[in-house]
Amino acid sequence: MLSLMVVEPAESEADLLASMLRTVSEDSPHLPTMAIVSERSMSAALTTFATSKPNLVLIGPGAAADVVPSDLDRLRALAGMEPIPTILAGGDRDELLDRALALGADETLAAPYDLREVHLKLCALARLARFGASLLGQRDRIRQSHDGLLGEQASVRRMFGNLSRESCLNESSAIRHHLSPQALLNGDVAAAAWGPGGKLIMLLGDFTGHGLAAAVGTVPLTAAFYSMVPKGFALPRILQELNSKLHRLLPANMFCCVLLLELDTHKRRLRIFNGGMPGACLRRASGRVRQFESRQLPLGVLAELDVAPAIVHVPVEKGDALYLWSDGLAELYSSGGEPFGQRRIVEVITRIKEGQGRFDGVLDEAFRFAACQADDLSLVELDLDRAVAEATSRAPVRTRLPDYRVGEWSARFTLGPGELRDADPLPPLLDVLAQAPGAAWFRDTLTIVLGELFRNALEHGVIGLDSSIKSSEQGFAEYYHELHRRRRALREGWIQVAVKCHGRGSGGVLEVVVDDSGPGFPASWSRSGSYAGRGLPLLRSVCRTLELQYGSSRVRALIDWGRPVDRGIQAAENPA
Repeated sequence: MLSLMVVEPAESEADLLASMLRTVSEDSPHLPTMAIVSERSMSAALTTFATSKPNLVLIGPGAAADVVPSDLDRLRALAGMEPIPTILAGGDRDELLDRALALGADETLAAPYDLREVHLKLCALARLARFGASLLGQRDRIRQSHDGLLGEQASVRRMFGNLSRESCLNESSAIRHHLSPQALLNGDVAAAAWGPGGKLIMLLGDFTGHGLAAAVGTVPLTAAFYSMVPKGFALPRILQELNSKLHRLLPANMFCCVLLLELDTHKRRLRIFNGGMPGACLRRASGRVRQFESRQLPLGVLAELDVAPAIVHVPVEKGDALYLWSDGLAELYSSGGEPFGQRRIVEVITRIKEGQGRFDGVLDEAFRFAACQADDLSLVELDLDRAVAEATSRAPVRTRLPDYRVGEWSARFTLGPGELRDADPLPPLLDVLAQAPGAAWFRDTLTIVLGELFRNALEHGVIGLDSSIKSSEQGFAEYYHELHRRRRALREGWIQVAVKCHGRGSGGVLEVVVDDSGPGFPASWSRSGSYAGRGLPLLRSVCRTLELQYGSSRVRALIDWGRPVDRGIQAAENPA
């Protein structure tokens, strides 16, 4: 039904116009039923407009003389978004046209009235009214859908916030990060967590696309990351699990470019994996810069990914800082269409000296350069000196563990060539040991001791690598390349791990013995170079006693907790 309002002070003229409109409506199959309301003046029409809500206003010849443009402006303001056509009726055609143009009316209807002309105009205006109503309906549906989308996005953001509670990104003074989504939700993801033994694991990922579709992929990625890091899994094992999970869950057109790094704060060693990301940048205190380009496909592309050869091993020096970023930073474009580019990022990192704010400098130059942001962008800075210091203050290495009753127990494991070649056996071993009474109290210390002894047995005993290879930064990288090659070819050898807890009351000793099938500790061993020989000093700083003999592959370590209890455990310090 159409609602029409006739504004005319003369009652006879108002009745004539209403009767004409009613006749045309009743005789036309194209017009809906009309409800006609009459008002004597524009002021009255404006007063009753909100209640009558007409679809069309016809202003008769008597009222047209008194109408001013502001009256029609107020009329349209009351209608809001809905179009309300206005027609000036009566009088000479030319005078009506001039008057309509002056007032801003939509149509004219000159006397004498032709019912055919009235019919045409009403049909056109009825179509306009229906079109306006349709637009308003679509607007309301879009608004409702948009409100629902905003609510869903808010829920997703809260969920992402809950996932990040396990992160140390905001707690660590060694890490600065900036993530800027192109849409409301971010397809870039940054995660960081401390693992056992003072290891910092950090991830920067970039999913295909941006917005909600890309952001959904960050949930399984971070869930797996924060589940595996506290258990002490090695970098290759974490990468394989992340790749496998994303390959199962993501559609074929989605993948995740990723930078994953592990900082061993005790041995000052950095391991970096780059799969499809822009090259990470390590800036030395001397100003020298080294970039780590992508050496493997992004995660989720293949069902299985050989990640170990793509991991780069780097010794950490005093004053080092590492910078990671997603391609959205390099792909910021100027008003002339020029990209910011990798070269500019590296130039800023190289140019700005220590303490002058490289992180802020990169962002400032990038946003001054850019006219618009076309993709999610991220930048992460890791101050390696601060990370090492933070690891020491966060979980200081102690030669004596807290007073706690842990009972008496022992466990022994033997690992053959298959486990040594294909598996990451330390996390499962630590999980088993953690089930022993009170073992959680010394999990971190046990991780350091068992991890160092196990790696020495594998690398130097079973595989037979010489630490002197690590006499330079280049030799450091060659050492781990050769370790990976020989480990994959391993067909014989074994490592045996025995852990025994001697305790009574609130004190005792944890005994760790590691033996292997290798030739034993060389009599001519000496520390060679700044990148080798860091394991034994670390063990001696943690253990009360460290026993090893030249020519023997057996190493025995004793760790105190609480008040020392002499249970007949003899320990002789090795002169080495």
